[in-house]
Amino acid sequence: MRIQASTTVNAPVERVWPLLADLDAEPRFWKGIVAARTLGRDGDVVDREVTIAFRNSLQREKVYLHPPLRVVHEILEGPMRGTKVVAIQAHDEEPGVQLQATWDVVLRGFLKLGSRSVSKHIEEGTRNALERIKQAAELPPKV
Repeated sequence: MRIQASTTVNAPVERVWPLLADLDAEPRFWKGIVAARTLGRDGDVVDREVTIAFRNSLQREKVYLHPPLRVVHEILEGPMRGTKVVAIQAHDEEPGVQLQATWDVVLRGFLKLGSRSVSKHIEEGTRNALERIKQAAELPPKV
C-alpha cells in the first residue's frame, strides 16, 4: 500500500530538520508510535525497536538520516514491512518548505485483515503528524 501526505511549513529547513532527526521525540508527533527505543547507532544509521499503537505491536526498523532533507525508515519486522520516507523540499520562489511523507508498506498478520481501515488510519495519522511538525517548526524561536 502506498500512502502520501504533504504540507507547507512556513519555516526554514534549519527549523524543520531537527524535528525530523530527533528520533526519540517521534511519539510526540506520530501518535501511532507509543514508544521508540534505539538499539544501536552507526553514524546516520539507527537500529531501533518501535512500539506501535496497533495492539502495542513491536516493529524493528533501520532508520537512515540524510541531513538535512530526508529520513528513511526501513521497517524490517512486525505487522508492517516496507518504508516510510519523510522528506523536506525547499521552495525557490517563497520562504518555507514542503514536508512530505510517503509510506510503501505491506501489512501482515492482524493488520492485513483490516487493511482498508488501517490504510485510512495511517493516512489520517500521517496528515496529523505533519501538521504537528509544522506547528512545532513555525513556533517563534526560543531566546
